[in-house]
Amino acid sequence: MKRLVTLCALLGTLALSATASAATVHGQVSGTLLGVFGRTFAIQAAGSRMPVVQALAAAADSVTAGDYPYVYGGGHADAGVASIGIKGPGYNGRRIGFDCSGSVAAVLSQAGLWPVAAGVPNDAGVIAQLLAEHLIARGRGHGANEVTFYDDAGVHIFMDIDGRFFGTSDGGGGGNPNGGAGWLDDGAPDASSRTYKPYHLLAGVVERQTTLARVFTFQTAGHPALTHGLELGSVVHVAYTVTPDGRAVAQRVG
Repeated sequence: MKRLVTLCALLGTLALSATASAATVHGQVSGTLLGVFGRTFAIQAAGSRMPVVQALAAAADSVTAGDYPYVYGGGHADAGVASIGIKGPGYNGRRIGFDCSGSVAAVLSQAGLWPVAAGVPNDAGVIAQLLAEHLIARGRGHGANEVTFYDDAGVHIFMDIDGRFFGTSDGGGGGNPNGGAGWLDDGAPDASSRTYKPYHLLAGVVERQTTLARVFTFQTAGHPALTHGLELGSVVHVAYTVTPDGRAVAQRVG
């Protein structure tokens, strides 16, 4: 099973302040409260300006480092926020993660191409929305810094970010054997299948500068009162621990 947040994410990609012990990682981060979802809550930390493709790659690094499992319907209620999803593969009513379109939307939202914490439709709906906003066009991308989405409408979606594939799988089971969200390292053979229709980011979008967002999801297990009285959109400071089984648990919120 994939873990919620890894030590790599804390010390490297996510650049959080953390100290490690033999059993538990301790860290702290500040950000804007996106929402409270049962026993979990999510915040968005401030990011930096960078080109869109660089932001997409960094967002994919962040989701991959988060080590989220595949959860049917995960990441749909609020883009970029891992969730328990709905009954289906990977669902147990407690585990949080992403499904295919939830993971793609998580990367898009962190890179500024989908509103953070907005709702996420299914794979075909994601493509339809990106087409409607004139962000993508049919066909594969070409040249440096290309980004292509591969969609089997109503079934599955994954993406190519500058020559590297990302998703919960490439449609053929590539990537993590548990199906969790992350980089796919098998060359994504289904990218050549006629079943998957390609759509590329337009050149004008690829050339943009954007602000990279960082979305963090915490559990409040054993501390349900931590989020009482907090207002959406307020800036909060979270001190947390990451347990050996990978759960990011808030200890103090202020």
